[in-house]
Amino acid sequence: MLKKILTILLILTLAFSFASCGKDQEGADSSASQSANEKITSEPGQPAPDGWPKDIPTPVNGEIIGGGWSPDRSFYTTDITYKQADIDAYGERLEAFGFDKQAEHEYGEAWPDATVYSNGQWDVLVAEENDTFDYSYANFFPLFDAVADGYDGQPEGWPETGGF
Repeated sequence: MLKKILTILLILTLAFSFASCGKDQEGADSSASQSANEKITSEPGQPAPDGWPKDIPTPVNGEIIGGGWSPDRSFYTTDITYKQADIDAYGERLEAFGFDKQAEHEYGEAWPDATVYSNGQWDVLVAEENDTFDYSYANFFPLFDAVADGYDGQPEGWPETGGF
């Protein structure tokens, strides 16, 4: 009888030890993920050109060649010299800042080479590495209701006219 009790206690001790190790591992994975996100969000991005929406982080790598608002102020566009690894890192940075990668979106026909991220205020189109040129693009579409003299709920620094 004593042997059975000791066996049961040993089994319970082992079970609790394994369960505890699993929880510690989950916590480590979670904190490592959280630490990576903190690093992505705390790293300073490239300096933003004039007109770059303040709500959208700049990429950490690559060179922002310039940018501007379309004549009708419907979107901001910029060219960035960077490789696919930099582009992928920018997507991760956007996600760390609260932008969700969109599996389905309305931009596929006009920009088939772009991945779309959205935070409900902005749709950010990040193009793949370009085989023809040494740069690629990112476009920022505000998701505000249009009104006669601009946009309702426009962000600070909204341009009075388009930039190109």
